[in-house]
Amino acid sequence: EVMGEQVAQVERFTTGLAHFVYDARLVDGRQFVVRLTRPMQAPEFAGALYWYKHLKPLGIPLPELHYQDVQGTRHGFPVMILERLAGTDLWHVYDRLSDGQKREISAWVVDLQRRAATLPHATGFGYATSYDDPALLPTWRDVLRDGLARSRRRIESAGVVDVEVVDRVATRLDDFDAYLQQIEPAPFLHDTTTKNVIIDADGHPTGIVDVDSLCFGDPLWTVALTRMALLAHRFDTAYIDHWEHHLALTPTQRRASLLYTALHCAAFLSELGQAFNNETAPPVDAEYQGHLLAVLDGLFDSVQ
Repeated sequence: EVMGEQVAQVERFTTGLAHFVYDARLVDGRQFVVRLTRPMQAPEFAGALYWYKHLKPLGIPLPELHYQDVQGTRHGFPVMILERLAGTDLWHVYDRLSDGQKREISAWVVDLQRRAATLPHATGFGYATSYDDPALLPTWRDVLRDGLARSRRRIESAGVVDVEVVDRVATRLDDFDAYLQQIEPAPFLHDTTTKNVIIDADGHPTGIVDVDSLCFGDPLWTVALTRMALLAHRFDTAYIDHWEHHLALTPTQRRASLLYTALHCAAFLSELGQAFNNETAPPVDAEYQGHLLAVLDGLFDSVQ
């Protein structure tokens, strides 16, 4: 209806927990990404449009936006139709990349983060769909506590994992008080992880997708989430080594990055037994659960 051509094929992307995202090819050969979401999640699509207008002029390679109805006025639910970037998520090709390609991609992501960091600081911390987002919190530590509280709620609701994993991580925050207090509400792209970073068939980055919000606080949060994703997939973490080398981290920052990885590990554990945007919760993989618990133990040993 929007593009004026019949659809030849539609396939839903299997990644993502919040929205309904499709790869659509038209009869004339054109290809697009169609993002749909529930009306209650319209603010996230409005955030995508808001940050698109802020980030695109900085040279950040977001896909071209062909159509948007972020309030769902026309179809009854929010819709975005975007350029289909060449390639696939980083994690799909990671084990086929050379060390040099991992170094290249990490340098590229660091450059994008530095471009995003030129935007003004926010008046608060955390994830925001705009500079006026009331969800911003007073301190960076509040953001970390809020994440742990969410992990606790999910773990308690699913009854799959012992909530003690959250307690273990929470007790370590006290050791980082001085570090956390000096964090400023600086903007960063929080989802440039093993997902949303698109890599072509030759191992080169082509762009990033799904920027519904920006985060304000410590950009090492994204480094840690990417490390956790690699560990969860049992991949090597050479990509993170290159990323941290580009940032020239201090020993304290390296320890903070590992602590953040432990927070993300608790979040990964909290996703077990959750349905999210599926009809029902998938079966819990006991072997994967054990792997995540072992990763958490290793992270605690490293943060000592």
